[in-house]
Amino acid sequence: MATIQSLGVGSGLDVSAIITQLLEIERQPLKRVQNAAKSVETEISLYGSMRSKADAVGSAARTLADEDTWKKTTVNLNGADEFTVTAASTASPMSLDVEITSLAQRQSISTKAFSSPTATVGTGILTLQRGTWGAGFGAFTADPDAAPVEIAIGYGQDSLTGIRDAINDAKAGVTASVLTDASGSRLVIRSDDTGAENGFSLSTLGATDEFDALAFTAQTSPATATGAQGNVRATNLQAVINGATVESASNTLTDVLDGITLTARKTTAEARTVTIERDLADMKSKVDSFVTAFNDLMTFVKAQTAYNESAKTAAPLQGDRVALLVQSQLRLAAIDSTAASTAFTRLSEVGVTLQLSGKLEVDSGKLDKALEKFDEVASLFSRDDTGTAQDGVAVRIADLVDQLTDPDGTLDRKQATLRDRLERNKDDQARMEDRLVGIEARLKKQYSALDTKMSSLNSLGSYIAQQFGGSSK
Repeated sequence: MATIQSLGVGSGLDVSAIITQLLEIERQPLKRVQNAAKSVETEISLYGSMRSKADAVGSAARTLADEDTWKKTTVNLNGADEFTVTAASTASPMSLDVEITSLAQRQSISTKAFSSPTATVGTGILTLQRGTWGAGFGAFTADPDAAPVEIAIGYGQDSLTGIRDAINDAKAGVTASVLTDASGSRLVIRSDDTGAENGFSLSTLGATDEFDALAFTAQTSPATATGAQGNVRATNLQAVINGATVESASNTLTDVLDGITLTARKTTAEARTVTIERDLADMKSKVDSFVTAFNDLMTFVKAQTAYNESAKTAAPLQGDRVALLVQSQLRLAAIDSTAASTAFTRLSEVGVTLQLSGKLEVDSGKLDKALEKFDEVASLFSRDDTGTAQDGVAVRIADLVDQLTDPDGTLDRKQATLRDRLERNKDDQARMEDRLVGIEARLKKQYSALDTKMSSLNSLGSYIAQQFGGSSK
């Protein structure tokens, strides 16, 4: 007898629905394993978030543990706009009386006016010598360490623009340009750098009288056919700081005092007072940043380990040993005592208090009062004696967070354990899927055999009915 090709045809049963329902029953253990996988994936994600928040705590703690944080200063110019002052971490609080008597300048000279930028000046040799001019360009002293620079001006270069380009190509420490106005065109030459020693003289050896108009070996005012005019003499910055005269080739005094940089903009009519103070506002801001990061982590852990009594539901990490360990260790570190400071032993003594909620709170007024003993507060947070009782609170917390977040640290090992569990779960799912495939094949085979048997019985029944003429059933 031929095999039934469509399940249920021979028996009249909805075999597909029956098999689907039976497989659904067999699938229940797989669904439980799949739900367990989702729970593990949720835990892995939550621990990733916990690690990120712990990193933020560690970063804020390391900032407070850094000695340079407590050395930051702020500069008050008290309305002075003639100069700026910046203070590095090496600078100490101080008061400065600053008077700018003269600025550092570049030398500048200009020739007499020619008819146009392309006017022919002539050929010859320009000799540029670096050195220092006396007051009013009265006397020139050549720099013995600077060799004179000879600039040859040939045919095709003998216009103002050609001479300008030849000077600039020589890279002799000056820059030439052509200035054109209603009176004509003049060659202007300027030192590249400020400072008295960056002055220069310019001598000529030329074929024309016009070429000699480029020379500057003494002040000519106004410029004539025999020489250029000195417009600005190269000078040094001169200032008086706290009664001491200082001088610089540039308008910036770097490390004029330890960590202090002053940049002059213009001269002062009188001495101006500058105060350099500890940047207490910035330090309080960094304490606030640490408290914010700490509270963010504590709030997260508390929410993920909570149990809702009214709803009878547990958060994903409720009862999780590692999450509770992170919570308890950080809370303990925040209230633990230290011998880092002789004036303060705990954060609470400077206004940073652990509340019943498990979060930190800052008493700004108490912190301000504590900062009057600035060095002691700095020690409380940042003293580092390499794992001793003298370590500051921020040093300890930063070290603790490192133990939690470092590769192979507490949180890393927890995530590794969860990932291993997830891999085993996937293997279990694969085995269950294979088992379901086998069960489905067996059920189809069994119901196919049933269909075949029922079809045979139905055929036999029809035959018997025909033999009795259909008179009896």
